Amino acid sequence: MLKLFYVLKKFLRMFLDIAFMAQIILSVVIFAFLMYWFFDVLNCQYLAFLTPVADNISEFMHQYFADSLSKGVTKTDGSLFIFIMILLVVIGALTQMKAIAVSSARKVAKIIDKIKIRNEDEFNAQLRAEADQALLAYRNVVLITKLVVKRRVVDDSRTEEEKEQENKEMVDKLVCEFYNRVKGSPCCKFAKNGDQFVVTLKGFAHVDKLLYYVDKALDELRTELRKDNWILRSYSAIDAFDDNALLKDVYYDLQILLKLNLFNEIVCYGNFCNRYYMEPKNLFEAYLKGVYDTTEPENVWTLVKKY
Repeated sequence: MLKLFYVLKKFLRMFLDIAFMAQIILSVVIFAFLMYWFFDVLNCQYLAFLTPVADNISEFMHQYFADSLSKGVTKTDGSLFIFIMILLVVIGALTQMKAIAVSSARKVAKIIDKIKIRNEDEFNAQLRAEADQALLAYRNVVLITKLVVKRRVVDDSRTEEEKEQENKEMVDKLVCEFYNRVKGSPCCKFAKNGDQFVVTLKGFAHVDKLLYYVDKALDELRTELRKDNWILRSYSAIDAFDDNALLKDVYYDLQILLKLNLFNEIVCYGNFCNRYYMEPKNLFEAYLKGVYDTTEPENVWTLVKKY
């Protein structure tokens, strides 16, 4: 359908060009024969080279008009005048046809624009459907939480090694306590990697429960440690992936997010947000944290529990 209108538009454009050229040529012919007629009346021979053409025109015109066409005193045949009038009528008709063609070309252009917009909308809708279908394949989730502690009161009587050992023992204790508080999240597997706690989830429908358990556990641990003069900082990152993705690639991307050092927040990439909002209900709201230069400039989002 669109190709047909493009052909029609091209045809109208061609007609306008041809009509314009025809009007110029006819105008030149009219001017030439008007001057020939004028000089013929004055019995001047400035345009005598047009005489054979004028004679042929007169002969042709006499085939359709009576021989009673009057001649002037100088015996000039009035058939040239009729010929010129016919050319003027043709020019006027071409002018009207050009106006109609211009109007038609505008209508065709509007139709083409509407069809293009409709096709673009359909194409974009198809792309969105394909993108949504691809996002729905992100059924798996990995969440990594890193815990860092330090005492609120500085004890200068101990060495740095003793302080580091105390912090390490506290982190190990917190990781165990953190596990005890989030292990109720369904369809999850848990693992410890140094000072990082790794959760893998099969089934994206349960991601809200995982986020709820993690957010609640971290808030409670921060409150409890504050009472004991400890400061807890957590660094959490979450991402979703399909069955074809390699876990090592997902872990690598999450480590990049953790290195941004956005503490006490759960951060993610845009693809996780898109997948998360495809769920019918959400306990958390995603807010744009900023654009960070990871492997390339990337939007980073933070997940905040709704109240």
